[in-house]
Amino acid sequence: MRFEKRFLLQRLFFIGFWLATCTGFVSDLFWQHGDSSILRSASLIVVDIILLFLALFTVRKAFDVFLISFFITISLISTCFLNHSGFFSWLNGLRYFFGMLFLVPILRFFYENETRHALFVKSLDRQLYIFLCLQAPAVLFQFLVHGAGDQVGGTMGDGFSGVISISIYLTSFYLLSKRIDQNNILQSLYKNWIYIFLLFPTFLNETKISFILLVVYFILLMPLDRKYIIRMTFMVPVIGLLVGVGSYFYMSTVSGSERLEISEEFFENYFDADLDDLEGAMEYAENNYSEMFDVPRLAKFAIIPMIFTVHPGHHLLGFGTNIYAHGAHMEASEFYQEYDWLLNGTSPWLFSIYMQLGIIGTIWSLAFFISLFYRKNPIYRRRNLNAQFFLFVVIFIMFFYSDHWGYANFCYIALIFNFLSWEKPSREELPP
Repeated sequence: MRFEKRFLLQRLFFIGFWLATCTGFVSDLFWQHGDSSILRSASLIVVDIILLFLALFTVRKAFDVFLISFFITISLISTCFLNHSGFFSWLNGLRYFFGMLFLVPILRFFYENETRHALFVKSLDRQLYIFLCLQAPAVLFQFLVHGAGDQVGGTMGDGFSGVISISIYLTSFYLLSKRIDQNNILQSLYKNWIYIFLLFPTFLNETKISFILLVVYFILLMPLDRKYIIRMTFMVPVIGLLVGVGSYFYMSTVSGSERLEISEEFFENYFDADLDDLEGAMEYAENNYSEMFDVPRLAKFAIIPMIFTVHPGHHLLGFGTNIYAHGAHMEASEFYQEYDWLLNGTSPWLFSIYMQLGIIGTIWSLAFFISLFYRKNPIYRRRNLNAQFFLFVVIFIMFFYSDHWGYANFCYIALIFNFLSWEKPSREELPP
């Protein structure tokens, strides 16, 4: 009976993984971009149902129950009582957080038992390798058809260029680090060149964050010990070469792209203007450029005080979890209808969570991320410091870069990476 339960939950987990990470490409390929939301929406609903089902069978720890129940409570109060939205609107907005809420306890289920953990990781490694290999042809095809840009999202599809780049680095880092002989770094890199080669798609989609992750990737491949400086000396030429190649690809692919030029004068007016002027500027941009204007990330932080001045009383619990959640069958919230020019485009995670759930939601979010690094399993309690520091860098960047934590595909990759960063102690590390 135990084996059947583990087998069923593991199969469902991977079905959700592939639906979350590959449906976008299939949707864009066959339905183009006009009707792609039909397949995408259906797959996302299935993924959410799978996550909810798995969570019902795996959430057992008191801390997990507390995190989930506390979040559900504050989101319900904020959305339905403070901002007067309907129950189904709240439920639709809650789906935005399903990956964060449920994947951690689901993954914890697989490393509570050594046999269960071994079987899961064996299958996981194989499927992560397949996922990594699929990105190369998918990204190359999208690049040749659309050019560098948001549409180059690999198997995740249009709009997921940033998510796929980070996912490629995390997946490649995990698979390569397992195969590195710390006494023969360069030889190991040569033997496992495929994992480095499969990083090249990240330079075909305009994601500037790739340059940061590329450097962090190679710095953290080596253990942080006394020999680190010596090993790093040999790695500097490799890092320099790859950064140079990546820069060449990046400049070659984006030099002809149409980009909205923002002058220094525009920035000065942008930060100094009042809310009405900013809204007018956004409306002008939307009407005069072929692509939707994306308010600069840091500018969104500057606008926050203006928003809360116009709408006092929302600092603690924000404007509800439904401000980003709307579609053909779900009417947009009043807040979104008024500030769509601000909410559209890329939003940093801190901006996103603060606007939705205010100070309390932001504190909850910080507690969630801290728990990823401090909640040890009795069996797998040894930290892989390199992997955890890599994840910390990604989390920190996301605070000011994008709200990828609202996407199930990103949560799958990032939280799997966290799960794999906890290892079983060696015999020398065990207490006598």
